[in-house]
Amino acid sequence: MKRIFAGFVICATTILNAQNVQDLNSMSAHSNEINSGSARYIGMGGAMGALGGDISATEQNPAGAAIAITSDVNVTMGVSTYKNEARFGNNIYKTDDNSFNFQNVGANFVFHNPSSEWNRFAIGIKYSEENFDNWIKLGRNDNITATYLTSENPDQYTTYTMAGFQDLVEAYKVKTSIDFGASYKDQLFLGLGVNFHEVRYDNYVVFDEDTDGTVYRYDLNGTPYSSRASGISLNAGVIGKIQDNFRLGLAYHSPTWYTNVEENFYADLEISDNNYSYDYYFSKYDRNSNGRLVASAGIVIDKSLALNADYTLHMNGSNKFKPSGYFTDTNSFLDDYYKTSSEIRIGGEYRIDRFKLRAGYNFVQTPFDDLTLTADLGNGTPTTTNFSEIIRGDINRISFGLGYDFGGFYLDAAYQFQNQEYNYIFGNADYVDYDHGANEVYYAAIPMNENYNLVSKIKNTRGLFLLTAGWQF
Repeated sequence: MKRIFAGFVICATTILNAQNVQDLNSMSAHSNEINSGSARYIGMGGAMGALGGDISATEQNPAGAAIAITSDVNVTMGVSTYKNEARFGNNIYKTDDNSFNFQNVGANFVFHNPSSEWNRFAIGIKYSEENFDNWIKLGRNDNITATYLTSENPDQYTTYTMAGFQDLVEAYKVKTSIDFGASYKDQLFLGLGVNFHEVRYDNYVVFDEDTDGTVYRYDLNGTPYSSRASGISLNAGVIGKIQDNFRLGLAYHSPTWYTNVEENFYADLEISDNNYSYDYYFSKYDRNSNGRLVASAGIVIDKSLALNADYTLHMNGSNKFKPSGYFTDTNSFLDDYYKTSSEIRIGGEYRIDRFKLRAGYNFVQTPFDDLTLTADLGNGTPTTTNFSEIIRGDINRISFGLGYDFGGFYLDAAYQFQNQEYNYIFGNADYVDYDHGANEVYYAAIPMNENYNLVSKIKNTRGLFLLTAGWQF
């Protein structure tokens, strides 16, 4: 292990420094629309923007609250799972985990007004929660080595070998929504909504290196890292019956405005006079997520078959960190590589008396544009490569569901399978062992001080099983 004394500065040469990567990774938690809701909603792939009528349908268009003709309360429980396959070189490393929680609790209260052309009003409230824990693990790779002079003996070279790497995320997102809807002659439906968001994100990254048979562990400079955020967003929508069995919808969802985001991380603040300061750093700042437009079309045939398609335009240009002077690098990266993206949802429901069958599909395009990096994929040979799915990849979801109406009381179940593949950047950043003596700073040798990144190909799959119990009255 080498000792880097005061005054010796090490710079990462990658386009993304460590803190930038953490900012961008945590941004996904803040920016993504929540993938949670009732079992009916998830079973139809979340494609209910024009159909409405379900408590969770307001996630796409708040006007859907006014389509319901009866009041409704329901509770949804769920089990979420994930599996990762991390390929680096010729090896594949697997990790997995699961969790149980209340995914959604909501109520939609409908008030009829038959004496007016505005014949129905609705007030809906719902609480949704999504868990997005993740764990990436890599093992030893003898192709990733580096040779350095030691501070103890300037004439002696020491070889360091990558012995492992782990990135652990524990995070969840909560959304509470209040929606107001109105029906005009059962032909035109209007809706407004206000949403309160809470995000908790914790991240811990470690790098292991082998020095002459001894394995040393280093923390990524900046981890353990945590952020806590709360914010507010607004939405508005309209749904119109073009014909009795055909509907069109359009909704606008504002960016989420997060204020006083609390961020905690370890940082090497100062190195001078043979001493260093490695302290727990706390900050507060603001950030905005993306806004989106949702266009929807729905068909209802003989009250037995319902089909819906939603197209979402994610306006990612509103993603910004504030004050801008503090996040110049991150915001510049977003301006250059964080693009407008699309999302498509299709779903359907078929009713046989009281029994219901559902299916859906959801495609979410990655917002990150192609990025060219000099990278080593684990074979020990860095090459300049164009990556099309860096940091985040396209998401594909397929879902199935069923339900039974007991006459007021109902039960729904759904299963969703999600697949996402992307390229994970690691390595070219500071990895520090801050548990040693106060007069010495210990840095990981690999892959520091190299003019390239290490990139692992990640295949992430997630499963979500939901059960909803509800009562219509």
